[in-house]
Amino acid sequence: MKKMLPLAILAIAFTSCKKEEKPTESPKIAYTGITESIKPGDNFFMRVNKVWYDSIPIAEDQVGVGSYSFLNIPQKKLLQNILEEVSATEHEAGTVEQKVGDFYASGMDTAQINQRGYEPLKPILERINAITDAKGVMDFVTEAMETGNNSIIALRVAPDNKNSSINILHVSQSGLGLPDRDYYFKTDSATVGIQNAYKKYIATLFELTDHKNGTEKAETVYEMEKQLAESHKTRIERRNIKANYNKFSVADMSTDNAHIGWADMLTTLKLEADSVDVQQPAYYAKLDEMLASTALDDWKTYLMAHTLDNYANFLSTPFEKAVFEYNKVLLGQSEQQPRAQLMVQQVDRMLGFALGQLYVKRYFDEEDKKRVSDLVNNLQKAFENRMSQLDWMSDSTKAKAKEKLYAITKKVGYPDVWREYDVTIDRDTYFENVVTLQKNAYEYRMKDLNKAPNKEEWGTTPSTVTAYYRASSNEIVFPAGILQFPYFDKEADDAVNYGGIGMVIGHELTHAFDDNGSQYDKDGNLKNWWTEDDLAKFKAKTQQLIDRYSTFTVLDSVHVKGALTIGENTADNGGIAIAYDAFKLTQQGQDTVRIGGYTPDERFFMSIARIWRVKVRDEFMRNYVNTNPHSPAIWRVNGPLMNFTPFYETFNLQPGDQNFKSEEERIKIW
Repeated sequence: MKKMLPLAILAIAFTSCKKEEKPTESPKIAYTGITESIKPGDNFFMRVNKVWYDSIPIAEDQVGVGSYSFLNIPQKKLLQNILEEVSATEHEAGTVEQKVGDFYASGMDTAQINQRGYEPLKPILERINAITDAKGVMDFVTEAMETGNNSIIALRVAPDNKNSSINILHVSQSGLGLPDRDYYFKTDSATVGIQNAYKKYIATLFELTDHKNGTEKAETVYEMEKQLAESHKTRIERRNIKANYNKFSVADMSTDNAHIGWADMLTTLKLEADSVDVQQPAYYAKLDEMLASTALDDWKTYLMAHTLDNYANFLSTPFEKAVFEYNKVLLGQSEQQPRAQLMVQQVDRMLGFALGQLYVKRYFDEEDKKRVSDLVNNLQKAFENRMSQLDWMSDSTKAKAKEKLYAITKKVGYPDVWREYDVTIDRDTYFENVVTLQKNAYEYRMKDLNKAPNKEEWGTTPSTVTAYYRASSNEIVFPAGILQFPYFDKEADDAVNYGGIGMVIGHELTHAFDDNGSQYDKDGNLKNWWTEDDLAKFKAKTQQLIDRYSTFTVLDSVHVKGALTIGENTADNGGIAIAYDAFKLTQQGQDTVRIGGYTPDERFFMSIARIWRVKVRDEFMRNYVNTNPHSPAIWRVNGPLMNFTPFYETFNLQPGDQNFKSEEERIKIW
């Protein structure tokens, strides 16, 4: 076991620059608009955010406003500034500036895009019309995968769950148009409205491509998807990692799924594999059955619908409008975003690391990278100290947990090695550019099959406001996009930063030890490293969180799905605790000097409430609860704080407060 440093030495290591005896705060960092009439123990999220929440409008072309993912809205303005600048100037062919600038310009040329209508798509539609048998269906599906036109097969290259040193092929359930399998079976009015909007969307796509009987065709597509949905595992069932790891030989797959023709598919795709991880075998059994039993004309209708859906956003305005009309019902957005903002998203999705280079050069402060890296190291040490004090875990499991903790790879800001895009971009051909980039993305994903994972690779673009932990590589990643207010500000006091980005760092560290991450060892292999007794105690504690969060109300009778959100809820609870421990080892964390009238601890907790300051449309929230593994923002604040004793002590919570829990009821895992 790693010997623990004495607390006093750790305190010195964590101490930040000495602050003035009467520190001041900038208007940006100041805590204003606190609703004192709301008791901290009743609703801390609204105590801190109600004035903002009640006064902030959601733009008509957005589904929400605020922090975290919605910080990507102002981020897009920054990216738009870059793209407008580089697209207005001629650059040397093949440079980053030329590729992102010309791709953006090609997508902004709506006159030409509208003039072409769906002409660019006609060769693909004709290819579908030419299909004459079930094998032809799979031949088309296989060829289409190479250009990003995916339908019934979801194929990816990633580390083997039980041997993380090598990349293998994985296939997962697919084939649906609605966001989740449950949408096909619910009968409440909101879901039925979404079902009807989806069918209308598909019918419109057929009508825009001069096909008759669009409504009838949409019904055919929907019924086929519903059959496929019956075989889908729920999102909660997919959290069972071991049950979703099923390695089969290609020979056996070809025998079991004769109509899919796995061997032929892999040969056509030039992918060499003796075995494949089939994450949801029941789906592929159902697909194989339907390939044999469903009429060929129905399959052609299905493939046409999914092809039209795949490319609708890259065609003329009527297609783009059809997508938007469906999203209005699904997410509640009432106006379409400006074309420039839509193109910013497309550039970021397809050339994100090229655009990211320009973003980092213009907007990212290198000093922030060092400051945040120090914070990550501080929280890592605080987590180790916290592990040592756990009363429910044995010393042998603690030792392995600490070993895994210090094996975590930490990535901050942007990649050390930038991804390159070996493509030719023409500013006059938007649709062809899209196909080229989708083909490039497919080739990029497949090139590492049977090789060691690329340790330099990032799973998100540097400009994106997000952070993540990846179990297969045991790494945490904090892109430049999230290293800004309210998460981090180099002018802020430690309370603000530890309650902000510190909580996020602690959250991602905890993911290595949540219900899923805890099943992987320090090298990213699916391997048990727990004693039997410790694992039983851990599962009992996570079940307590599942039960608690399942009682939280979101909209009317809609509740948080505790079993779906358990990983994120575990990370939220652990993240706050780890960040607080690290903060208490700083100079500010150990004194009582007030800033803006608030103690250091009060500022720490108010920072947590502010980083999840989010307001969304009800339609968006209904979809979010059904499909997102994170709890809604209000419960990312109130949920963990009701379990955290220092919060009770800071704000003097008392029995009778709505979120008060006795010490025995406060759930503590990490």
